[in-house]
Amino acid sequence: MPELLSVSRLPEFFSDTLQGMLPEGPPNRLAVAVSGGSDSMALVLLAKDWADRNGISLTALTVDHGLRTSSADEAIQVKDWLEARGIETRILHWTGPYPKTGVQEAARNARYQLMEETCLLAGIGALLLGHQLEDQLETLLMRLSKGSGLEGLTAMQRVRERGRLRLMRPLLTVRREILRNYLQAEKQGWIDDPSNENPIYTRTRVGAVLTEMQQLPGSNIEAIALSLARLQRACESLDILARQKIDAHCEVSPLGFIRMPEMALDDCPDELALRILSASLSCVGGGQRIKLSALEQLYQRLFKDRSNKSGTISGAQIHKTGMGWLFCREPGRAGLPVIDLNTGQWEWFWDNRFIVSDTTPGTPLPTGLSLRAMGVDGWRQLQEDADSKLFSDIPARVRHSLPALWSEGEIVAAPLLFSEKSSEFGHNQRFNMQFRAFYWMTDPNL
Repeated sequence: MPELLSVSRLPEFFSDTLQGMLPEGPPNRLAVAVSGGSDSMALVLLAKDWADRNGISLTALTVDHGLRTSSADEAIQVKDWLEARGIETRILHWTGPYPKTGVQEAARNARYQLMEETCLLAGIGALLLGHQLEDQLETLLMRLSKGSGLEGLTAMQRVRERGRLRLMRPLLTVRREILRNYLQAEKQGWIDDPSNENPIYTRTRVGAVLTEMQQLPGSNIEAIALSLARLQRACESLDILARQKIDAHCEVSPLGFIRMPEMALDDCPDELALRILSASLSCVGGGQRIKLSALEQLYQRLFKDRSNKSGTISGAQIHKTGMGWLFCREPGRAGLPVIDLNTGQWEWFWDNRFIVSDTTPGTPLPTGLSLRAMGVDGWRQLQEDADSKLFSDIPARVRHSLPALWSEGEIVAAPLLFSEKSSEFGHNQRFNMQFRAFYWMTDPNL
């Protein structure tokens, strides 16, 4: 249920909400995405007040997307407003290429990419976003119109991990009217985006539908928000049940694959079985988005009709073996990441599946190191120096998509397989690799 806030209570509500989103305590540095609209302008002023009271360095990031002739001037206006209030502000520039269709989606992706790169280079681990209640309910209606399931209908999450950056939305239960009243009380202007009134954009049309829904007997924005809160509660409960089932019955290997007993889903209602499948496939497949209709078809073929023994979806594969079901990265998958390791960074996310960390970050890295998949050549190199039993226990479908550290065409570290230092793999002890299993799901034991 959305908070019935007054302007005077908004700073206290914001502080309490943000504290609850930071279980490890306040970070040293924090960034805020600021478009210049009323939502993000209110967010950055609230964040400034909170950061000052907690001794935190705050940086505002605004993007000149170049889609309107006024965008450069708007970015400068935002910078002038915020710097007058003592807020460090950086203007980021998107120079295209600009697509002919899907412009808003492309611009949104570009903004996130620019801000993520800026935060990571500056050592900032958390980014605040200004989405508020109307944004949240519009997202719900957009997804409802496209046949989304329960997980999609929960709309935007308050906290989401994007690589090493935590995205946080502390205003999701606050109405835009309250935020604008707060800005007026603070004597702060904002910029209205003309695209918000353009009927060719989907979100504009959905906003009009949301306004109409509130005119129905017994309806208002609080009632619609209550429905969303109940959907979120059901979704979170399903997540906990799925995680409990996975923990109880599945073997989650540190090498990035999962084994599931053949009959593990037989006693599950379809919705729970689909959630377990989705989570397991996302976990081993690099976190790619899985289309619900494709997942439902896979579930029907493999677990209901039992007409197939394997299937591939969103970069992941499920395969029937003598031991049950094997979930792994799609074998032979092209385009796995190649990351050049640079001194000054101590942690890398590879394929959204593994965290690779340097255990002695103060020591300069050897030049020419890169992080990439083992592939056929790498696996051949390892076998020459391997414990044959260790290698025989690793499913063939998994081997080539495991990460390793390379230099000049040779593997120099494979800490997932070898923890000891050797003449062949001299950097094994320096680096650590960890599978990011189900990092986005609530642990029911906590």
